[in-house]
Amino acid sequence: MTMTKCLFKKLLGFFALSFFVAIFMGVAGISVSAIDLTSTNFIIRNPIVGTGGGYGTSTGFKLISAGNITLSGVSSSASFQTRYGFLYYSDEVVETITFDLDTTAADTCSTTESAAAYTVALGTITITDTRVSGATDTVNNICVDLETNASGGAVITVANANGASGLVSTSVTADDIDSSDGSVADGAENYGLCIVSTSATTGTLDDEGGYNGDTCAANSETNNVQALSTTGENIFDTNGAPITGGRGQISVNASISGITDAHADYTDTLTFIATGTF
Repeated sequence: MTMTKCLFKKLLGFFALSFFVAIFMGVAGISVSAIDLTSTNFIIRNPIVGTGGGYGTSTGFKLISAGNITLSGVSSSASFQTRYGFLYYSDEVVETITFDLDTTAADTCSTTESAAAYTVALGTITITDTRVSGATDTVNNICVDLETNASGGAVITVANANGASGLVSTSVTADDIDSSDGSVADGAENYGLCIVSTSATTGTLDDEGGYNGDTCAANSETNNVQALSTTGENIFDTNGAPITGGRGQISVNASISGITDAHADYTDTLTFIATGTF
C-alpha cells in the first residue's frame, strides 16, 4: 500500500509538470497582433478596446473622452513620438498661413502671378516726370496675397534697406533720393509706397498705420506716400480675424528735384513679413 501511494504521488507530480509545460508551451505559441479596423470609407488605426467614451461641445468648450483604456498616453525618444489611445485621434485643426508676393505693371493685381526674384524698375526720373507704378510708366506694382485661419488674423510689415535715405546710389553712396511722409510731385524729391486697393474673399485686408487713408492710385503722379524705415512698419492687417483670398496692391513712387544728383544706379531693397496670431 505504501509503494502504491508513493507511485501515485510520483505519477501525479509528473502529470502536473506535463500539464504546466503544455500550458506554458501553448501560451508561448499564441500569436498576438493589433490590426486596423476598416470599411469602405473609414479606417481606425491601432484600435484599443475600452468601456466607452464620447464627444461633446458647448458654447465655449469641447470634450473628447474615453473610458477604461488600459494603454493611453505619449512616449518619446530623441527622434520619435508615439501617441496611443483614441484620445490622440481627435479632430484637430491645423493652423496655417499663406503669403505670396507678385509684381505687375498692369493697373490691377487681380489675376497676377509672377515668379521671384521681384524687381520694380522705376526707369528714368526727371523733374518733369515723376515715376509711379502702373501701365502709363510701365512700372511694376507690388501685389500681396494673404490667407490664414489664425484666430487672431495676421499682420504684414514692410521694411527697407536704406531707411530715410530711400533710394541710394551704389556708386556714390552719399547721394540718395530721400523717403518721407507726404506727396510725390514733379520737381520735389521723395520716394515711398502707398496702397492702391485691398480685397478679400472672406474677412478683411486693411491698410494699416500710416498707410491708412493715403491718397493713392495707379498712374497718379501726385500720390501721398509713406516713408520707409529699416525697423519696419505695419502696412496691412486682417482686423484680428482669419482671412481667405486677401489681396493688396502697393504702388511704388519716386520724384526728384532740380538738385538731386544724376545717377543710373539708385536702388533700395524692400522686405515684407507676414505674421499670424494663433
